[in-house]
Amino acid sequence: MLKTLFSSSIMGLAFTLASAPVLAQNWQLDSENSSLHFVSVKNDHVAEVHRFTEINGDLTDGKLTINIPISSLDTDIAIRNERMHKHLFDSAEYPLVTATAQIPDELYDTSTTLGTLPAVVPLTVFIAGEAVDVDAVVQINKLSSDRIVATTSQPVLISTREFGLVEGVNQLREIAGLDRIDYVVPVTFTVQFDLVPYRE
Repeated sequence: MLKTLFSSSIMGLAFTLASAPVLAQNWQLDSENSSLHFVSVKNDHVAEVHRFTEINGDLTDGKLTINIPISSLDTDIAIRNERMHKHLFDSAEYPLVTATAQIPDELYDTSTTLGTLPAVVPLTVFIAGEAVDVDAVVQINKLSSDRIVATTSQPVLISTREFGLVEGVNQLREIAGLDRIDYVVPVTFTVQFDLVPYRE
């Protein structure tokens, strides 16, 4: 009798677990606590720091997607923002810069060990209709079971040649009356993700 009851209980538990919704991991990017900056160098020795004020994204079961609206570009000069929208990013047709990646579980799994670990994250970056693979060298800080922060350990170098943006850079140089604008742009970022549990 006891054996029969025990077997029935085990079978019932197994059925319940098998039919229960699977808890997936959905990490949402916190735009207010994230930042992205890039540096432009003109006439060989004049460097200026610019930023995007809005970053959106999520990390769902290892698939990372980050979207950066071109409209959030901030160079501290309104007319320069407009020129870059038009001549560099072609923002009327391509309103977003997007980065995607597949992230290994150990880089965002906070169920076991918290702390900081280094990583190289292969990104696919989409700018103005062109996709280029770049590596981001980052430090990932697992702050708690529901919060992680990734910060660049060194700048990500974006080549405007690889993205087909040289013509746009040259147009900006001519409009501004400059001798030179560097074709390689260093980018740094900090992104914070908060865990938002959901059931499939």
